[in-house]
Amino acid sequence: MPHPFRHAPVGIFEESKQHRVKVVETAMALQEAGCFSVGLECVPAPVAAATASALRIPTIGIGAGPFCSGQVTPKFCKQFGQVGDVINKALLDTRKNPYKIGAADMDGFLNELQKLGFNDAASAAAAAAEKIQTS
Repeated sequence: MPHPFRHAPVGIFEESKQHRVKVVETAMALQEAGCFSVGLECVPAPVAAATASALRIPTIGIGAGPFCSGQVTPKFCKQFGQVGDVINKALLDTRKNPYKIGAADMDGFLNELQKLGFNDAASAAAAAAEKIQTS
């Protein structure tokens, strides 16, 4: 069974509505091809939320915000010694997503998802964007 997280991660975010929608579409195609999970790397949290909502399989995020099914911390973050507080802080910081979408771009992304019939994905993306703005 293919595992796209290891072989072909979806994402490596690019700044356009078409690329955002392509992340959702590609993840759905991977699911339909038989993948049991999809990796989302370096995508804005609303895109990850839309993708996770559209799929029946888990999403694994690497720099994709808190709305994925699971998170992966890169190996280079490994630390040695008494690091309990540092690990807790790092885990909390991992939930913060540096990849942002402007209001106009977000509207275009949501409209495009709705045109394609991804209403649940659009709702999840909108909720994620709202949650991020209020936190």
